[in-house]
Amino acid sequence: MCILEQTKAAKWPAAAERLADLLESLAADQPETWFAESEKDGWANVRYHTKDISGVPVTVEVSSYVTPELAELLCALHNNLPTIIKALREAQP
Repeated sequence: MCILEQTKAAKWPAAAERLADLLESLAADQPETWFAESEKDGWANVRYHTKDISGVPVTVEVSSYVTPELAELLCALHNNLPTIIKALREAQP
């Protein structure tokens, strides 16, 4: 059952806990800060800096040619995962 179905079935605490677990897993895999870079044509890309297995710095592109608003939303959500997770775990129906 998907998270929305659980919520509709009045199982908010279980759904919130499951979503928090999924987000925590994502945050553990990608702790780097995401940032948006605007293109000359008005589109934006979401990227982050990390190092490859040999320690060489690389830039990873998360999304490309999205609206600036979507890029900002993606960055805000990812960069605030700890706060979102905490709020989900403390949420009351």
